[in-house]
Amino acid sequence: MKIFLKKFIPIIILISLFFVNQSMAANSSDLQKQIDAQKQKLNELIQQQQFYNSQLEQTQSTKKTLNSELNQIQQNLDNINFKIKINEVQIEKLNLELEQLQMDISNTSEEIEIKRQILAKNLQELYERNKDLSPLIIVLKNQKISDVISEINNVQQISESLKISLDELNNLKNVLSDRKTETELKKQELQETKIQLSNQKSIALNLQNEKSTLLSKTKNQEKNYQTLLSNLEKQRVQIESEIYRLEEALKAQINPSQLPGAQPGVLLWPIRNAYVTQGYGETSDAQKFYSSGNYKSPSHNGIDIRASVGTPIYAAEDGKVVAAGNQDNYCYKGSYGRFIVIEHNNNLTTLYGHLSLISVNVGETVKRGQIIGYSGNSGFTTGPHLHFTVYYSPTFRMSKSNYCGPMPIGASVNPMLYL
Repeated sequence: MKIFLKKFIPIIILISLFFVNQSMAANSSDLQKQIDAQKQKLNELIQQQQFYNSQLEQTQSTKKTLNSELNQIQQNLDNINFKIKINEVQIEKLNLELEQLQMDISNTSEEIEIKRQILAKNLQELYERNKDLSPLIIVLKNQKISDVISEINNVQQISESLKISLDELNNLKNVLSDRKTETELKKQELQETKIQLSNQKSIALNLQNEKSTLLSKTKNQEKNYQTLLSNLEKQRVQIESEIYRLEEALKAQINPSQLPGAQPGVLLWPIRNAYVTQGYGETSDAQKFYSSGNYKSPSHNGIDIRASVGTPIYAAEDGKVVAAGNQDNYCYKGSYGRFIVIEHNNNLTTLYGHLSLISVNVGETVKRGQIIGYSGNSGFTTGPHLHFTVYYSPTFRMSKSNYCGPMPIGASVNPMLYL
């Protein structure tokens, strides 16, 4: 009976392995269908979001009225709500993918154990059948040459089976290691997406508050809104003139030898797939806006990058957050709105303006490519975008503005030299 069981143990193990593989395939197929459904839902939401983006661009070109301003806020809110839905679906997809990976890890671990048992059985059989594998011993204990050849062939077959089993076991262990690495990456992505979802919900709340503030200031009356616009325009003239005067004076302090060499990649683009809508300095756009009265100085101290509300903003380089705040608390819709300033170790300091949310604190050390906030429509804007300024670090300071509380001031350089 023992001989019978010993003979059929490898077959029993192989049958177990077959059923493990069948079960794994069925469960994995079901999960994959759910994952594919979430991917399709994501694509549909992204397409709908593109529609809202096009609507926003049309709204921004319309005449400034209370109704158009409220519509723009509502469309920004719809846009961020779509981003929230996208991240919620993304989280569902990631959870399913993690479940699939955990199943793969469990099944692969079981398969490894079964393969290990087969390998151990083959080793045991090889040892028991041939405790002394010397060709001389094999010849001496067999009278016929055909028996000698047969026994040597059996030993070779078992040895080849051992090699195959070892290779399969090593391959499975490599698969298991890859799955575990992929799982850790998915967990990290899931955590980042959850943080982004939480931040986007905060942005949605800020937009609701912005709508309430506007209605409160205007008492829902167009006449009051136009008076507000007129007062904001006068305030903006004063603020822009003050910034231009202070920063032009500081430019004389720039030491070119202390600046990094002009080359792409010194700074990371703060927005992925960036599209610049307004250049730096006395550009044709700046001159046009200056001539039309939209700008109160002929020079633009940074670049503007198109970005819908809630788009992640990335630190352009390793550095320390030296300033952050919301100028709308001092001069509603008059300047940079929510802003962040980061000082880097290469004598460059970067400013990120018009944000909808700040996700870092003053004094915090940040890494290149780290999410530091989200684009928005705070401060003076004609629509959602990121204002990005690069200063020569020794000249940067937070100055007390006569019109808008603490104001970031410094000698600016062309960001395009380093992006």
